[in-house]
Amino acid sequence: MIKNPRLSAYKRRKVTLPDGRREYRVWRPDLREALADLSAGRADALLCLDLDRAFRDPKDLQDLADVVEFSPHSIVVESCTNSLHMEKGHDNFDAEVRVLVANKASRDAARRVSMARERQARNGQFGGGRRPFGFCLGPPDVPDGAMPDEVVCPWHGGRSCKAGVTTIDYEIEVVADCSHRLLQGLTLRALAAELREGDVSTVTGASWSAETLRDILLRPRNAGFMVHKGQILEGVRAPWEPIVSPEVFKAVCELLTDPSRRVGPGAAPRWHGSGIYRCGICTPLDVVVDEPVTCEVTGGGREPRYRCKERNHLTRNAGKVDELVFANVLYTLTHPDRFDLLAPPAPEVDAQALRGERAAIRARLERMAEDEVLGKRTAGQVAAATRVGKARIAEIEELLNANVTDDPLAEVINSADPVRMWRDMGLANRRLIIDRLFTVTILPSGKRGRGFYPDSVRIDAKQPLRPLLAAVA
Repeated sequence: MIKNPRLSAYKRRKVTLPDGRREYRVWRPDLREALADLSAGRADALLCLDLDRAFRDPKDLQDLADVVEFSPHSIVVESCTNSLHMEKGHDNFDAEVRVLVANKASRDAARRVSMARERQARNGQFGGGRRPFGFCLGPPDVPDGAMPDEVVCPWHGGRSCKAGVTTIDYEIEVVADCSHRLLQGLTLRALAAELREGDVSTVTGASWSAETLRDILLRPRNAGFMVHKGQILEGVRAPWEPIVSPEVFKAVCELLTDPSRRVGPGAAPRWHGSGIYRCGICTPLDVVVDEPVTCEVTGGGREPRYRCKERNHLTRNAGKVDELVFANVLYTLTHPDRFDLLAPPAPEVDAQALRGERAAIRARLERMAEDEVLGKRTAGQVAAATRVGKARIAEIEELLNANVTDDPLAEVINSADPVRMWRDMGLANRRLIIDRLFTVTILPSGKRGRGFYPDSVRIDAKQPLRPLLAAVA
């Protein structure tokens, strides 16, 4: 029995045929399997409900006719509605005409649906389907015998909202907040981990994941754009206020679709210093490196410890290290000169020119890598160029992001109580601020025993502040 409840008998996709050719065909693997069984003699009859339900593509019907006509054994094809009868030597003209008519009807329907969807998009209307995150589905239908005032929108409590147009405040706050914090340096995994612990659920009720959040942040409707067939309609504005500015949306798209962006499986960091604190043996203080070796947390032993990611030659009590770092953070956040740490106002830049320069640098680096493979350049030349190119790309991205997002320090430093705000802050934001303020390096203690020695953790401020007390001779 062939059941394809989610496969269309009309829509085509590019497939590989048995002879290796690539063509646009209707994708119906079960039908292909049935034709193979008929041709090989494993079956001698095919019964379908109706010709119109079984075939909409003339090529599929012709493939079946060829199998019936040229098979060495007898094959009979019937339908429950008598709309299809096929056997060797039988004229199939009537069935071929019916399929051609059904194919034209499908084409006409597809064209009308496409035109209606485009008309809806240009008029700022919702095209139907699953509710977009951040937008309601409008008031539900009123059952027979019920009063309209008794059947209201579950999100807005009335019947004046519109499906896919009226926003849900607490959901659009998630979109705006995650867009800005992503540009500040937080990862999708860290943001998704926070959302899993929060009160806002996904549209389907499934657990938040980095992939789900990525799909939401890449929607053009976040910037008030209307889309048809995957393309933004120029000059058409949505009837709702944009959740983020077009500049922020473009920066988010560039960040998340950057081919050089690192992605991979794994959970979000659960410790303040994992991936941030450096190993002082693999990354000496007097050596400048592009990617320092950092520490991870191991739960083996009595207490969690920071350990070098590369080798098991350096471990330190995680809680004690974090206490030292927190003390430095609080000292910095309450320092009279803390406002000097805030990033200066973003300079006026030519964003389009910077994006073009970034694309050109990436293209040149790819060509240099190819030259290395062909022996036209040495590995040292390519490594040096890559280092310079990556540094310039980082500068360009910093200039671009400075114009669309705030300094992560601004909110906590400008607050009335920075200490309390730090204590109430989530892990992801704390990690961002630690990395923004300090370079933390775990050093060999040079001492035996299980004790913790504060001098084995070096904390260097990236923007040093003046000492509050003068040293006493």
